[in-house]
Amino acid sequence: MAEKNEVAKKQEFTTGLSQWTNTIAGLVSRDFEQNGVQYDEYSKQCAMNAMSAIYQLVQNTDKADMNNLNTSNLREVVAQCASLKLNANAMPREVFFQLRSKQINGQWVKMVEMGIEGDGNDSLLRQFGNNVDTVYPVWLVKEGDDFTYPRRRGIEIEPAEWTPKGLSDKTVRVVYPVKLKDGTIDYLIAEREPVKTNLIAHIRNNLMNETFGICENRYKATDKQKAEIKAKKEEILSAFRACETVDDMLKCEYAVTPYVSAAWLDTPEAMIVRKMRNNAIKKFPKNLNSMASSSLLQLDETYKASQEEIAQNENSQEFVIEDETVVAESEAVEVETPEFAKE
Repeated sequence: MAEKNEVAKKQEFTTGLSQWTNTIAGLVSRDFEQNGVQYDEYSKQCAMNAMSAIYQLVQNTDKADMNNLNTSNLREVVAQCASLKLNANAMPREVFFQLRSKQINGQWVKMVEMGIEGDGNDSLLRQFGNNVDTVYPVWLVKEGDDFTYPRRRGIEIEPAEWTPKGLSDKTVRVVYPVKLKDGTIDYLIAEREPVKTNLIAHIRNNLMNETFGICENRYKATDKQKAEIKAKKEEILSAFRACETVDDMLKCEYAVTPYVSAAWLDTPEAMIVRKMRNNAIKKFPKNLNSMASSSLLQLDETYKASQEEIAQNENSQEFVIEDETVVAESEAVEVETPEFAKE
């Protein structure tokens, strides 16, 4: 009997996964078509693997299920993986997913959040970097290691030098040696301390809908309540800005969820390295189609934080755009729960 129940559960899981994957992948395929971007086999595989990983994540937690999960961004998340060709099944991992509690219209809901792993940045550089021939394994330069920065003599570059000493597990910089198609070697370098900017942007984004119990939600706040909320947010952000290092920020009294995600608090060194790797390749020129460009922008926390600031200060009066142009990114709409998933 127990064996039959186990088989039934596996069949239910497989059927649910297949139908959710087909539903979301179909919507993503339509987004590619509407944007005039080719939905090639690898993009399709990345979309399917993303939905599979998300489905498994939800099934493995008792905090949510596919029926009560807020799916307003699910289509967008899967499309980001497909457009950037980030494979959730790659080893080492190129992308990760986590469930986050977010406040929408005064109510806390569970949503899927996506992030790019360090090896996902390598993949982006290999696939989209302008004139990139080879991306060599990243250097994780630790505290106490010997390191010499590359030197430029005219148009010639003297190579960077790194001698690991094994004195510390703390990574102070990351270096990507990149061979270009003309044979030259470039070094993409990011330091540890600028990650403070990433963390501030992350916190600002998490504070987006926070009202601290002052009112039901920010959209219904009076002018007085808005001023109170703004002052409280500034108090929190000022405390983080006053910290000397990113490590100090993670020890700040406000470094608790939901202002700082669990990934930063549970595995701080891994998150700092991940952000350094992202910062190292961010400014390197890339040849992106409209969907990939939009996806990369939407994943940038500094951009998201700046958009939130614009949203908070925009005019409340509506205006009509007579001739609206096509937007590269798909709208984040609630995906209706398929019939098969309803009770």
